[in-house]
Amino acid sequence: MTVPGDGASDTSISGTQRSFASQVALIARLLRKRFDERARAMAMDGEEALSQAQWRALATIHLNSGCTQKELAERLEIGPVATGQTIDRLERLGWVERKADAGDRRVNRLHVTRAALPILHRLGLLPDSDDPYACIALLHDKMAQLTALLDEVITSLSQSS
Repeated sequence: MTVPGDGASDTSISGTQRSFASQVALIARLLRKRFDERARAMAMDGEEALSQAQWRALATIHLNSGCTQKELAERLEIGPVATGQTIDRLERLGWVERKADAGDRRVNRLHVTRAALPILHRLGLLPDSDDPYACIALLHDKMAQLTALLDEVITSLSQSS
């Protein structure tokens, strides 16, 4: 959510006029938009396109294999009902499976299936696939520097919680 006057909703404002938080929010929104366009464009013959909720859930489950539905909802910052519906859809597509937790039979752990690997590859989420963010006009060295700095920010913010 953007706050009026925070600069995150206007891409024409100079970076020096935005706060760091506004810049990060704007970058996240623009990346989600670009990724969403890519996901919609890759619909296979006769298939409906992946919704943003679906590709975000699939990617998050892939990156956090074995997470619970509750953990997934927290990571995606969406409600448990919407999360359950999204998982149900991904399960019907054969891309996600629920496996019973060995320590607590009331808990299901989420995992992507082999059938999801081509989708994850096409989305650019596997190590050997095209980087979906490669179209960002930064040289490799600058992108590596930016990534390292952002990792420092993430670590710092994670420790202060």
